[in-house]
Amino acid sequence: MFVTSVGNVRKYEVKEKGAHGVEVKYLLHKGVGAKHLQLRLFTIHVGGYTPLEKHAHEHEVFILRGKAMVRGGNNTVEVEPGHAIFIESNEEHQFKNIGNEPVEFLCTKQTA
Repeated sequence: MFVTSVGNVRKYEVKEKGAHGVEVKYLLHKGVGAKHLQLRLFTIHVGGYTPLEKHAHEHEVFILRGKAMVRGGNNTVEVEPGHAIFIESNEEHQFKNIGNEPVEFLCTKQTA
């Protein structure tokens, strides 16, 4: 078993082209023994957004804090704390903070 605390995990700025005001913490990953899934905590600051992207791995997302607009394929949905989102493999997607506080969400993906 491995246990950690959010406060003990290093924060990284998301520097991908098309991202603005986004940070990520890799809570669980291959380095701590998670062989199949990563668990990440994203923060999107006010006015920030993730890149518009698509890739082979799917995502499962749970919104913890804030208000975001999520684009998935041809759909755009407003989400808030308590919402769960499934993003299919190769589905174009993006998260934008549309509120007045940071957006925080947990996101899983296959371990690389």
